[in-house]
Amino acid sequence: MAVDASKVLVGALDQETTGAVLDAPVGTVLPTDVTGAINAAFKDSGYVDSDGVQLTTDFSTKDITEANGAAVRQLLESFNGEIKYTELEMSERSLIRAFGSKSVTTTPATNSHGTQIKLAIGARLPEVRSWVYKIKDGAAKVLIVIPRGQAIPPSEMTFQASEPIKVPITLKCQRDAAGNSIYIYLDDGVVTK
Repeated sequence: MAVDASKVLVGALDQETTGAVLDAPVGTVLPTDVTGAINAAFKDSGYVDSDGVQLTTDFSTKDITEANGAAVRQLLESFNGEIKYTELEMSERSLIRAFGSKSVTTTPATNSHGTQIKLAIGARLPEVRSWVYKIKDGAAKVLIVIPRGQAIPPSEMTFQASEPIKVPITLKCQRDAAGNSIYIYLDDGVVTK
C-alpha cells in the first residue's frame, strides 16, 4: 500500500460554531458517525485550552507462561479509558462538568449585580454523562464519543493575574451496554464525484 499524506491528520478542536466538547445526560441518543447532526441535548461550554484533548487507554494484561517461562498467551485483566482536557472558560457549564450540578448554584443578573455563580466543593462526584469531542482537519473530521463518562473534579486550580482561570477535567470512561467505553468516528472529507 502506498503512503498517503492526506491520511495524516492534525487534531484541531472544532470550536467554530459551538465548543469542541459537548455533554448530555446518559441516555441521550449518541451520534454514530461524523456527518450526522448531534442531538440538541448535547451542550457545549466554550473554549478548551491550547493543550487540546488527551485520550489514553490502559490495557492491563497478565502473561500465561509455559514450563520454560516463555509467554504463550496474554489475558486481559482490566481496561481503563481516560480523557483529559482543560476548560478555558469559567462558566456555569464548565463548573457543572467539573464538579456536578449539585455543586453549582446560579443566580441570574439583576439591575444591581451580574450573573452570580456559587461553587460548593465537597465529597461528591459529578453525575455520569455522555460526552462528544469534535475534531477537524480541513474537510476531514473526527468525533470521539464517550457513552458514559465520569468526570473527576480537579485537584488543583490556579488563580493568578497573568493567566486565565482554567478548569482541568479528567474523564473516566465507563463501558456501555455493548461493552465499549470509547467510540472514534472518522470521515476523511473526500467525496466521490
